[in-house]
Amino acid sequence: MPQRPSSFSHQLWLSIFAVSVTMLLLLGWSFIYLEPGTPSYVIGQVSAAVIVVVIAGTLLVLSSGWEPF
Repeated sequence: MPQRPSSFSHQLWLSIFAVSVTMLLLLGWSFIYLEPGTPSYVIGQVSAAVIVVVIAGTLLVLSSGWEPF
């Protein structure tokens, strides 16, 4: 894969991706201690869905090469 110059936009998207993956991993780890059926568990599931959407969107932007900045 050829190397392309790293722009501010590319670095920003990579940073958002890294933070999102880290948050998803921490949230996944917290599910060990949550009991299914509790409000905390439901909020964790909703948060996981939002983070997965952010990760998918970030991957889409990274693969398309969009540079808004």
